[in-house]
Amino acid sequence: MFGLILELYIQGLIFSFILIAVLCGLYIFAFLVRNPEKSRAERRNRVMDAILVAVLTIPILSFALLGFLVILRAKHL
Repeated sequence: MFGLILELYIQGLIFSFILIAVLCGLYIFAFLVRNPEKSRAERRNRVMDAILVAVLTIPILSFALLGFLVILRAKHL
């Protein structure tokens, strides 16, 4: 049972990491393209803020996906 939960958590963690990395990358790219006049410090701060949000969001999303995957596995879908 523990192995199954760990497997589902790892799947959710990988999926959430990929999803958040893509969304964070798109956000950073869009910000840098739309605001070329911002100073280097302002751009660096915005990138660091996006990375911090991503680091905090990935575990929360992975637990949500774990619950979703457990429900799907229980219903044999």
